[in-house]
Amino acid sequence: VLALPSLASRVGLAPRRASARRASSIVTRAAGADAVPAKEARAAAEATKVVARKGVMETLGFGGWAPEVINGRVAQIAFVAGVGAELATGETLPTQFHDHVFSLAFVSVLVALASFMPNVQAKKFTAEPATKGAFGPFSPGKEMLHGRLAMIGLAAAFAMELHSGTPLFAR
Repeated sequence: VLALPSLASRVGLAPRRASARRASSIVTRAAGADAVPAKEARAAAEATKVVARKGVMETLGFGGWAPEVINGRVAQIAFVAGVGAELATGETLPTQFHDHVFSLAFVSVLVALASFMPNVQAKKFTAEPATKGAFGPFSPGKEMLHGRLAMIGLAAAFAMELHSGTPLFAR
């Protein structure tokens, strides 16, 4: 049995490898169809490719993408809204969080639902930001960085205002 592959190659029955030049320029014909350039074939395959979805535990687990992305998105909105409201009204962030719990909870749920919407509607990508790639100056890595900075900034501003009792961004 071990001698068969070498015997097959001596007789000429072993499959031959296509040259790299030929393989890169033309995809083999199937059922009498004309040859298709490899670039066009790859583009067509990418256009019809459906991305595999991850399970709930892979998405929402400790190492999943969702907790940090959703918390980062909520922190970005909360930081901008909190600073804006503080400049407009003079209320500290702890006071705003205490007085507007329903608004914060509503926006958090809305952002979480919106984050998973691509799983329902999209076929070429999932809700995970890494499957979408970059869009101009926006990229999944920058979104993660901005979310982390917003979480740190929100926590720091909250702690400083809670300790001092005065607004950090005074009018």
